[in-house]
This record gives sequence, C-alpha cells and structure tokens, in this order.
Amino acid sequence: MRLDLRGKFTLVIIIGALALMANICVVYYETNHMNATVAALEVTEDLYNTILEMRRYEKNYLLYQDQDSIEQTLIYFGRARESLEKLLEKRQSGRRDPGFRSLAQDLGAYQATLERLRADPRDQVATNQIRAIGKSLVDIPEGMLKVERRRVARAALSASLWPLMSMGAMLIIFIVGTTLMNGKVIKPLASLERATEKIAHGDFSPIPHAGKVESQVDRLVRAFNRMAQELETTQEQIIHSRKIASLGTLVSGIAHELNNPINNIILTIDTLVEGTHVDEERRRVLLDDILKQALRSSEIVKNLLDFSRSETSVFKELDLAQVLRETVSLVGNQVALSKVKVRDEIADNLPRIFGNRQGLQQVFLNLIVNAIQAMPQGGDLTIRARNAGEREIEIQVQDTGQGIPEENISAIFDPFFTTKEVGKGTGLGLSVSYGVIKKHGGQIQVASKVGKGTTFTVLLPVRELVGNA
Repeated sequence: MRLDLRGKFTLVIIIGALALMANICVVYYETNHMNATVAALEVTEDLYNTILEMRRYEKNYLLYQDQDSIEQTLIYFGRARESLEKLLEKRQSGRRDPGFRSLAQDLGAYQATLERLRADPRDQVATNQIRAIGKSLVDIPEGMLKVERRRVARAALSASLWPLMSMGAMLIIFIVGTTLMNGKVIKPLASLERATEKIAHGDFSPIPHAGKVESQVDRLVRAFNRMAQELETTQEQIIHSRKIASLGTLVSGIAHELNNPINNIILTIDTLVEGTHVDEERRRVLLDDILKQALRSSEIVKNLLDFSRSETSVFKELDLAQVLRETVSLVGNQVALSKVKVRDEIADNLPRIFGNRQGLQQVFLNLIVNAIQAMPQGGDLTIRARNAGEREIEIQVQDTGQGIPEENISAIFDPFFTTKEVGKGTGLGLSVSYGVIKKHGGQIQVASKVGKGTTFTVLLPVRELVGNA
C-alpha cells in the first residue's frame, strides 16, 4: 500500500515511539543487571577479604597458640559463610557451580580441622590439613573475583552499548523525518515564498513540482502554479488593455499630427486643380510634396498599428534605437503640447537584442508618458541609450519634473500603487513594465529627488534569447 505524506510521518512517529520505548526497557534491564553484577562483585570481594583475614589470624594461632587468634579466626569464618550465602542469593546458578560447591566443602572441612586444632594445638596432621584447605579457600574466591570483575566489565559494556545503539536508531529516525519534512514541506513552502516575491515583481515562473500529490503542501503548490499561470494570462490581458487605454491618450495627439499632412495634401491638390497656369516643374514639386505628406501620414498610422497589435509573445531580433525613436514619435504631438523638450541621446551603434517589440514599446511609452505627466509646466525629457559593458544596453528616461518622495520609491513597482488622482492612474503601469523587463532578462531601476526630477534606468541583455514574454 502506498502511503501519503501524512501516513509517512505517522509511520516515522510510530517507529520513533517504539524505538524510544524499547530503549527505555533495555536501559532499565541493563541498569538492573549492572547493579546486580556490581553487588555480586562487592560480596565476592567481601568473601575474599574475609578469608584473607581469617587466614591471617589462623597463622597467628599456629605460630603462637594464642586463644584470641583462634576466636578471631572463628569469627571471620562465620562471616565468610555469611558472604558465601549472600553470594549464592545473588547467583542462583551458583549452587550448581563446581567452584561454589568446592568452596562450601572446603569451608566445612576447614571448620572441622579448626576445631581439632582448637582442642590440640600440637596436632601436626591437622596443622598441615588446615594450611592446604586455607590455600584452596583463598584460591577459589580469587578466581571467582576475577570472574565477577569480567562480568562487571561485560555488563558495563552492554549497558553503554545498548543506549548508544538506541541513540543511533533514534538519530536515523530523526534524519529520515527531517529529510522528509525538508523535502516535502519546508522546501515547497520556501519555494512558495520565493515565487510569491517573484509574482509581486511580475515573474510568473511556475514552481518545479514532481507531479505527485502526497499532501496538502503538494496540492498547495499545484494550486499556486495554476494561479500563477492564470495571473500571467491576466497580465497579458492587462498589458493589452493598457495599450488600448494608452491609445486613447495618444489618439488626440495623433489626430492633430495626421491633420497637418492631410491639410497640406488638400491644399496642394486644390492648387493643382484650380491652378490654370501651373508649369510642369511646379506641378512636379507639388506632386512630390503630396507624396511626402502621404508617406508621413502612412508612417504615423503604421506606428500606431504596430503599437496596438496584441502579439506580446513573439521575440525577435530588434534595433533598440529604432524602437525607442518610434516610441518617441508616437507621443510627438503630446510632447509638443506639453511644452516638453526632448533630448535624443540614443547611440546609433547599439548592438541588436532579442526582444518583444510591442512589450518594450509599452514599457518605454509608459515611462515617457509618466515623465511628461511629471512636468505639467514643461521641462526637459532626455532619452538616453548606450552600451553598458559587453553584454548589456542601458536605457534611461530622465525628466526634470516633480520627483518621487523617498518613502514611495520602494513601492512604485508594486501592483495598484499610484500617487495620481482617482481616475487618472491604475497603479499597474510600472508593475507591468517591471514584469516585461524581467521576462527580457533585464532590470529596471529608479532614482529620484523631489523637485529635481526622476531617472528610470532599464538594463537589457545583448543578443540573449531569454524566452517568451
């Protein structure tokens, strides 16, 4: 059965809980085992030391026949028997152990021989026997003491090994859980955060996703990608709508600009029709003037049609200087009516770029119109384009207008942010422009000082096919 993300986390938690419970049980058992082993070692050491003391008084008695020494020997003999009984309680299997049985037999023999010596200190046979039995009584506990020490060492190793193994298992479970959490929750959420910031700046790139739906986070990522796709489509519609709105702003100026060549054509035709004494040379000049005015009108209409087209997804090789100058010509009459003086500082040797003509025209038109509106009493508008290193072109739209307050600089590219009066601005122009430039792999920056003017700087890569706008 395939588990979803919740099932995987539940499984990791259950395994971790079972491992923790097993660790507690093992540690409890090993601790008790360690305590029992240490207690047995202590009793064995007491037995060994008691027998050594018993033998010391036994030797004193054999040397000096001192009754006090024989009494002390008997006292320590009783303590040795008690220690042996305690040790047998600690080691239930000790009663079947040959060493324990030999020690018990030797203690019994030692007691009988000691009673004989107590009755007759000069009994040489009993003296030899007690020395032999005493040696055995020392050797057996000494061997038992070595065995108990080895048991304590093994118990200590086992007591430390199991917690270490359990800690290792818990660490592995923690790493698995952390990796799962990082891969399935934290990384997607971080990607969502970054993508949200990109969307705020007009970049609608989807979040990479494997396509597997294992959790609410996966569903959230897929829903976010659908939203980004829909927003991108909506942005394209907004761009087109704004261009239509910009056309409305341009229509009056273009109508005046078309009137000039059309009036000239009408006046020239009237001269040709009514004039009875127009010589051939004069006729040729008038017809040539009609052709020039007609071509001028045609160019104005062509630029207007190019701007109004909705083909916003086509990237082509472009002459940026030509695009800039065509954009300036679209607002030529509006510039004249606003008493704005345009300074053309567009270099003629600019390298060609790959870009979307309509999208870039929309950006430059928006910047130029904003600059004109920032100079209601007239001023200087500088359109500058030049090489900025080997791989970039720098375009600047600089005005001498009112400027932008410092507190508004960080928000001017945010959607729907505007300082214009209600009905005079939607707050989408710069946001859309930011998105268009981002899709061209470029940057758009602003520098402004209140009362001095504003400079918008656009950086575009040279000859780089960056995708679709």
